[in-house]
Amino acid sequence: MNNYKLLRPLYTLLQTRSLTESARRLNVTQSAMSRTLTQIRSAFNDPILIREGNQFVVSEKGETLLKKLPSILATLDDLYDVEVFSPKECTREFTLAYTAFLSESIVPVICKEIVAHAPNASLYGQLWQEQHIQALSESKIELVASTLDHFPENIYGKKLIDDEYVIIMSNSHPLANQPLSQQAYFESKHVLVHGLREMKQYVGELFQQHKKKRKVLAKTPSFTSAIELVCQTDALVTAPLHIAGQFSDKLPITIQPLPFELPLHSYYLLWHSKYQNDSAHRWFREQSFLLLQQHLKETYDAGHGHLRTINI
Repeated sequence: MNNYKLLRPLYTLLQTRSLTESARRLNVTQSAMSRTLTQIRSAFNDPILIREGNQFVVSEKGETLLKKLPSILATLDDLYDVEVFSPKECTREFTLAYTAFLSESIVPVICKEIVAHAPNASLYGQLWQEQHIQALSESKIELVASTLDHFPENIYGKKLIDDEYVIIMSNSHPLANQPLSQQAYFESKHVLVHGLREMKQYVGELFQQHKKKRKVLAKTPSFTSAIELVCQTDALVTAPLHIAGQFSDKLPITIQPLPFELPLHSYYLLWHSKYQNDSAHRWFREQSFLLLQQHLKETYDAGHGHLRTINI
């Protein structure tokens, strides 16, 4: 088996042609340097340095190695060097997945910033289809923005924000200007969004407790289509407050609190440990975290500002 540890002392010996000087440069004893030369000769099956009087002469094999070793050692050193990431030189396609809990607008928010600092990089945004978070170990997805109950092994993450659920309805809805009771909620038609398993479970249990059956008008792939449908009907959609806030100034909607309590939910930015020490990924996740957190706080505050509380 090749002993690559011999390459640096070999290069030093070829440069200095001296056991004494090589030992000094490598901070070892001269006897240790002599033993190393013996190992080198055995490894390369060549004398490498040939004693001639008080000095050494480099063998033909040694001359060839002297020309090759600088680039070889530089390549080996590169393997151990801390990678310095330069956004301007980055050509990577970063992959971000997000659940239906989060607005699709997070992709352009992040993409705009990436293009500004890393003009040759790109962003691939995709919907996280309720896979188990541990699937990241076999996936090329680099970041996931999602809710999470607990952190599995080898998953890193940072909390973005806590959020709450609200009711979204059209401004022209008969209940838009009056308190929404549980009974009215049960009797209304609802637009459901794919995903949102936890919220559906909580609400589903509430319907069961009251022995009611949920009236579903439609199921949509995103909150964008769900809210647009709500604006054209008398249906309701139960949504995170930050989602409602994003549309509060764009569509004719009314935001009301739920007529019952649901637990708060938290959003996290998650990644697998295989990316933890990747300098490009570190830059991507730090940028994404700051942008997502700011975006979520702004839309949450906008939603809270439009949240209509009506006294009974």
